[in-house]
Amino acid sequence: MRTYVPESRYSASSIEAIRELFKEVWSFRSHIVAMFGSEFRSSYRGTVFGVFWNFALPLVPLSVYILLVNLRVFPAYDGLNPAIYISFNVTIWSLLTGLITLPIMVVKGRNKESTRTAQPISVAVVASFARLCFDTFVRLALLCVLIVVFAQWPKANFVMLLPILLSGMLLCFSLGLMLAIFNVIIPDVERVVTILLQYGVFVSGVIFPLGGLGPLKVLESYNPFNVYIQALRDDVFFGEISNHTAVWSWAGVAVMLFLISTRFFYVMERRIRGIS
Repeated sequence: MRTYVPESRYSASSIEAIRELFKEVWSFRSHIVAMFGSEFRSSYRGTVFGVFWNFALPLVPLSVYILLVNLRVFPAYDGLNPAIYISFNVTIWSLLTGLITLPIMVVKGRNKESTRTAQPISVAVVASFARLCFDTFVRLALLCVLIVVFAQWPKANFVMLLPILLSGMLLCFSLGLMLAIFNVIIPDVERVVTILLQYGVFVSGVIFPLGGLGPLKVLESYNPFNVYIQALRDDVFFGEISNHTAVWSWAGVAVMLFLISTRFFYVMERRIRGIS
């Protein structure tokens, strides 16, 4: 006897969800390239300076902080030139927070459109990260210029650098996936996240080290943004990190959250699109 049952995602495990999402993204890889190219061109279409804006706008936040550095607003920190210190921190902060906010915005914007097409929302989410990566590389290019100008040569331990960076990105990406689904159900989520991140930049070691902010020092190990920014900065410029326990504890949290969030996203995607 052969029994036919409708396809259901509810019985999928976390590993199956990850595998199926990867298949979706891989099968639509040409669409991702096309979507990035279209967005890249449309962002400067009709402007006087054209493609210049795609390189200039990612540098605006950094230029503000560098201006404040030249005005002697910030002292030297941890043996680093303040311009390099803040530029590095802002670059990592923008990358990590972008992995949270982009899925929320993309799922919100693509949800209605996706009900009329066969393209999964996961494809649009990945395509949005292409622009985030481009902006990050532009900021890193400026950081390299500052390193040369101030002769603050890195001593990076690349064996540690990549796992730390990937675990931080994994944690934020997982948060972004879960919050994107919750935002469809409760639209206030996006506003709450925006407010928290606007205040969070001041308690994440981006501008000032938490160790010098009195009672906020307690957040050094409990704020994942501060943990990852500090660990990456120490690894790049000093070749070692001091907060091993906090880094690898958050790395464990990142892996568990990734397994949970990918299955949650995989199960809920069709439901929020109205597909049974």
